[in-house]
Amino acid sequence: MNRKEFLQSELINNPQDPFNQYLMALEYLKENNRIEAITIFENIYNNSPNYLPVYYIYALNLIELKSFRQAYLIIEKGIQLANKTNKVKIKNELSQLLDLYFD
Repeated sequence: MNRKEFLQSELINNPQDPFNQYLMALEYLKENNRIEAITIFENIYNNSPNYLPVYYIYALNLIELKSFRQAYLIIEKGIQLANKTNKVKIKNELSQLLDLYFD
């Protein structure tokens, strides 16, 4: 069983687990299937809004697709969540992404 098959079976057992969803989206990115990955990132963002790791990668992929307004809003929400949860490293990463593309 390869990694993708393993994640698919894990998601069958626990479809709402944001960590396994996130890993599946990364698998899609490795396959250059950005649209499928973004669909999963969006699902995590909407259904598990406290799952902070999704904010950076979701926004970055939206930027790649030229969805700048949506990416900006996601970065802003991620920074707010990182501040609220005292996640300095993620806040700094999101702030750098903001500065890089929206300064």
